[in-house]
Amino acid sequence: MSDTPRGLLGELRWSLLKRRVGQIALAVLLAEAVWSLIRSLTWYLFLPVLGRLLHGQTESVLFKQAWQAPIPWDNLLASMLEFVLTVIVVIYANRWVERRPSRHESLARSANGPEPAESNTAAAP
Repeated sequence: MSDTPRGLLGELRWSLLKRRVGQIALAVLLAEAVWSLIRSLTWYLFLPVLGRLLHGQTESVLFKQAWQAPIPWDNLLASMLEFVLTVIVVIYANRWVERRPSRHESLARSANGPEPAESNTAAAP
């Protein structure tokens, strides 16, 4: 293990790739972004449209508010922008995690010498 920042990042990437923890974390981030987008579309687009289609003739308090209020386009745009930025971050982070060691990195590892192999056999007397 190298004490340089580049070595630390290489070791971090290797451990994330080896255990698939990085990909699971990225999947969780992407799922949360999708859920946030669905929630925003429901509250800020579908409910106002449905309230207008029903002309506020329901027993629900939500539809009466949606009938009177305009569609909040700024909230919808912010939610979509957040989703797009999250997708971009996930794509680049996934590229970073899945990047194969370059030829330079593999040559640097081989220059340090072979890693000692563990021996499970008992020493001969």
